[in-house]
Amino acid sequence: MNVNYTVSPVRKAVLVLLAPLIYTSSVLATENTAESAPDVGVTPYIVNGSNASVTEFPSMASLFIDRIDYDGVYSTGPYCGATILDNYHILTAAHCIYGDQSAQLFTVVVPQLEDTSLFPNGNIPKVRVSEVYYRTDYSNSINQLLRNDIAILKLEASLNLQSSAETVIPQFDTYLNAANDFVAVGHGDIETDVDGTTLLQQVDLTYVDTPNCKAVFGPLVTDKQICFNGDGPNNGLYGGTCQGDSGGPVFWKNGSTYEQVGITSFGPTTCGAGIGVTSVFTEIYDYKDWITDVTNGSIDSTETVQFSATEAKRVAYAGTSSSGSGSSGGSVSFGLLGALMLLGGFRRVFSR
Repeated sequence: MNVNYTVSPVRKAVLVLLAPLIYTSSVLATENTAESAPDVGVTPYIVNGSNASVTEFPSMASLFIDRIDYDGVYSTGPYCGATILDNYHILTAAHCIYGDQSAQLFTVVVPQLEDTSLFPNGNIPKVRVSEVYYRTDYSNSINQLLRNDIAILKLEASLNLQSSAETVIPQFDTYLNAANDFVAVGHGDIETDVDGTTLLQQVDLTYVDTPNCKAVFGPLVTDKQICFNGDGPNNGLYGGTCQGDSGGPVFWKNGSTYEQVGITSFGPTTCGAGIGVTSVFTEIYDYKDWITDVTNGSIDSTETVQFSATEAKRVAYAGTSSSGSGSSGGSVSFGLLGALMLLGGFRRVFSR
């Protein structure tokens, strides 16, 4: 029997606004059962990109739902991207896991995956997430432009990778210059709702300063976010992220080293739209101390939310999830620049 797994709203929501158009890479958290083989919501992808190599970007990781050992359900595509901090810690966007119990309980991390079609049957490593951390000041509301959209996932076991796989975070923010070279990496749509490839993609981006980004997305853009535009137009679109890229990286090419400066967060409703900014990221430099504290186990409950995925919780969830439906996710009011409409994008999820 196939299972229809519809994921949680603000992790893969594409928002249609009456003014500046914004997509969020949120997945919505409702689940139903059905006899057909439907799709699962996933988020931003790469527009006008080219094939990328994990040899060049070894810190790249992908997040999948894997409930095979519990109720046979699994996703055939990643719901978000991520990067490797060390063998036990993964960096991603908070909206990828916030309010979605299935994602919090059943996420597996697949490191250095170039072709998503290899999951789950290919000979690829995967490690289950045991703990989830995000900031207490994270806003899961598009009205606040997903403020402080950053999360760290702790793994049950080591990835057993060399230190060269660990993402490099800049020591200083001197990279904020339009003359520098930046590249975003991810799996996904080549344009809005067009999932054209299973291969890892990359796209060159140009830095857009905060005042110009605010001119596109409004005054709530903060200095803890970093904005980019892409080359174009190519077939009417500019290079950037789109739905499936959420949680993935944007790198600064500092000489021969790729240093991660951002985490994919949101962008225009129409991926690659020529509005001056195609992608907005959480700027990692501003969270360096928080990242160090979490990876060192120095958890301050006043600034960090911690969720533990235990075996008992997984068994209980898998035993009840097929008998009903539920939803959770961020709040979306209708006061931001006009009415909003949530639109789901999907990836297939099957049961064995």
